[in-house]
Amino acid sequence: MSLAIITGASSGIGREFAKQLHETLGIDEFWFIARRAERMEELARDLSVKAKIISADLTTDAGIEKVRAALESEKPVVNYLINAAGFGKFGSFDVLDEGEVRRMIDLNVKALVLITHMCIPYMAKGGRIIEMGSGSCFTPLPSFNIYASSKAFVLHYTKALNYEIKPYGLRATCFCPGWVETEFLPLATAVPGAYVPKKTEPLLKVSDVVRRCIKASVKGRTMCVTNWYTKLQHVLFKLLPDKMLTNTWMKMLKKNPDKESDRG
Repeated sequence: MSLAIITGASSGIGREFAKQLHETLGIDEFWFIARRAERMEELARDLSVKAKIISADLTTDAGIEKVRAALESEKPVVNYLINAAGFGKFGSFDVLDEGEVRRMIDLNVKALVLITHMCIPYMAKGGRIIEMGSGSCFTPLPSFNIYASSKAFVLHYTKALNYEIKPYGLRATCFCPGWVETEFLPLATAVPGAYVPKKTEPLLKVSDVVRRCIKASVKGRTMCVTNWYTKLQHVLFKLLPDKMLTNTWMKMLKKNPDKESDRG
């Protein structure tokens, strides 16, 4: 038996990781963690796998403790941990409300770190951790500041974590795709008054980027940048000054109309 724990398993990248880990690596048992239990139950049925469904909001202490209690109760042997849960919104400091800012930090940073730390003691030698980074993590991005900064944290955290877990026979990979064809981008850009990208097409196929990340993880790579465009960005961000890159980014944005809207 091999076991994978996946946060954000109800949709998008997390859901695709479940499918491909089962199909390509033969993972036959899963813990799915997300808010929408019905979607995770549907995924388990579609894959015909044994699955523990944990419906939890990881932006809350109660959600985090629900996962901890399950680990302490069942003491599983974990082969893969995929921290795919994430939340993002475009908008500057005067556009985003405090609740949105808190959710991004709590889910993208706090929950990722806490879930990782509580799972490591249960991981088998040779186990793999995949942390959800982003192609936005390489340089400062106004109007995407909180999300991109949270992912910059994830990148540095994962790189350092690799040194800490190496004596235990574990490896971690920071997954840094570009714009992917999931529900994330439409939700992230639907903010009145926010500056958002003028163009995001062509979007990357979720199946392609996940497949590349799994290969990178198996090889023990610290970072996986999935496509040529994001790889070029990564190289340029190393060579060029932040000011030049940020100014270029600003020229790629347009402002959403200001109007009353439900942003909950």
